[in-house]
Amino acid sequence: MNITKFISDIIVKNVVRRYKRKGVIIGENTFISRKVFIDTHSGASVTIGNNCYITRNTIILNHTDTHVGGPLGLYRKYGSDRISKNVVIGNNVFVGVGSVIMPGIKIGDNAIVGAMSLVNKDVPKNTVYAGVPAKYICDVNEMLKKDFNNFDIHSWNKEIGGI
Repeated sequence: MNITKFISDIIVKNVVRRYKRKGVIIGENTFISRKVFIDTHSGASVTIGNNCYITRNTIILNHTDTHVGGPLGLYRKYGSDRISKNVVIGNNVFVGVGSVIMPGIKIGDNAIVGAMSLVNKDVPKNTVYAGVPAKYICDVNEMLKKDFNNFDIHSWNKEIGGI
């Protein structure tokens, strides 16, 4: 192992450890870039499954103050308040660079979120979503067949437990 990889592995493990200490539930073999922001101060939970890859500049929010009315709380007099909702990211999920995941979102197992996406609706398992706002692009199996000519989807399905 070269020194650069060794240092990178330590940094990634520290990022995961730091977020776990703050209450984020993170599965095994999950990579979280050191430049990811995970919201941990609202009381709602964030759960990230096994074998996920959360790339740099991704933001995972579990609360929004849009209904408060800014620092002056302009809407509080009408009964509005902070909205806090759990975020759940399944197993084998890839989240592309610069994506934002909004409060209350569920991303299913084996899903892919393209770079620079705004995820404001749930992403079903085995799908590819991208854009602002994120929209359905295709099924993961379709993408694999199209983009990887020699890809043996049946062997891969057995290897990861089927999709």
